[in-house]
Amino acid sequence: MSSQKNIVSSIKWSSFAEIGVKFITPVTTMILARILAPEEFGILAICSMIVNFAEIIADSGFGKYIVQADFNDDGELKRYATVAFWSHLSVALFIWALIIVFCSPIVDFLGIPGHETVLIVACSQLVFMSMISTQLGLLRRKFEFKSTFVARIATALVTFVVTVSIALINKSYWALIIGNVVGSIVNAFILTWLSKWLPALYYSVSVLKKMFAFSFWSLCEGLAHWFIFWCDVFIATQFFTIYQLGLYKNSTSILLSFIGMITASMSPVLLSVLSRLKNDDSYNEVYMRITKLFMYALLPICISIYSCREVVTFVILGTKWMEAADIIGSWAIMLGISVFIYSFPAEIFKSKGIPKYLFFYQLCYVVFLVPVCIYATRFGFWVFVYARVACIFIQIILYLIFTKIILNWDVRSFLSQMKAPIGMSILYGVVCLMSFQYVQSYLFQVLLCFILFTIYTALCYWFFRNDILSSVKILSKKQLNNG
Repeated sequence: MSSQKNIVSSIKWSSFAEIGVKFITPVTTMILARILAPEEFGILAICSMIVNFAEIIADSGFGKYIVQADFNDDGELKRYATVAFWSHLSVALFIWALIIVFCSPIVDFLGIPGHETVLIVACSQLVFMSMISTQLGLLRRKFEFKSTFVARIATALVTFVVTVSIALINKSYWALIIGNVVGSIVNAFILTWLSKWLPALYYSVSVLKKMFAFSFWSLCEGLAHWFIFWCDVFIATQFFTIYQLGLYKNSTSILLSFIGMITASMSPVLLSVLSRLKNDDSYNEVYMRITKLFMYALLPICISIYSCREVVTFVILGTKWMEAADIIGSWAIMLGISVFIYSFPAEIFKSKGIPKYLFFYQLCYVVFLVPVCIYATRFGFWVFVYARVACIFIQIILYLIFTKIILNWDVRSFLSQMKAPIGMSILYGVVCLMSFQYVQSYLFQVLLCFILFTIYTALCYWFFRNDILSSVKILSKKQLNNG
């Protein structure tokens, strides 16, 4: 295999994986939403919150270190990978043991008393997730996104079959819990097989210290990222019913799954690419080109989801979830913007080896986010939902401040380079707002959305064809050494 990979090839396979997984996930949700009640998804949301939190601590950023760091030779890389593997597995087992011992007070605190067994079984995923972090890091480092594609698709299909089968039998949250656990087991076996790497019987405290010196801030960043996307769920568990929690979390998860089709396919590639280019003069240009291309596509898609939010809710979740339409619509706009002021810029801080500044950025956001969400609960569930979405304006301000101070970016220059996709998206949004207020039929809404999006795509290609094609050409020719 060639020692070099181009950016477009990496994006292609990573995107195939995410598109496949994110296609299977909504299909799974479409079926389960018609079988299970919102309360069942509320239980899953709470368990997932704990699992994700524990996994971030167990990984401690070692997987990112394997992707980002420079090693003298293959032997050194394998030694560091081995230490990362055993460290992750040991911490995962320790955390799971703590959860088993203290499960009763944990579930009482989270507002789901009597669900100790559910939490223990759900958190067993930690052990299997710890077995894939290093393998995944090695594959991403070598730009083997075709292998990660195979693993992601196989895992998603197995999870789909197991979850739906159990849901049809017992119609409870156990379908969701067991499906996720089985999926993690399958993922661990497949990635171990594909990576062709197994840990040796070796450990070094000095290697651990060196990795942790870098990974400490990556760990802090990971915890802050978790808090940003889960603090609203935790607040909802304290102030609202399990039904409202399920309504909120399942709706936002749908959007996160869809937007994740873009961010999760691009972020691993972006980190790998920028890590290899961190001392290259083309660093900023490559980042700007990628950002611009994704802006042309993603922003109008999010606007379309908002415009057809009732149709989207009806198709994906069914009639008993129609109350969630405004959640889906508003979150689509918020997440579309967040990709370019949070998700993509985050990879810059990581690739430059300065995750502590990303942590400070996240911490500043949390300082505003938590009080706003807590205060909003005083006025009811829907005020809470819209207040959470409105916090995107705080994130925009912080983005402008941190990119100026830490990255020394000229904000005006950045906006000048992005004015075409931003301007076209604003124009598309205005047209949609004016058009959809007169259309009530779901069928006509879909047809109108298709027509408007087709016109938007044609106009973008007509007026900005050279800009788009030149970006694709530059990225296709850019070669990356994976050493």
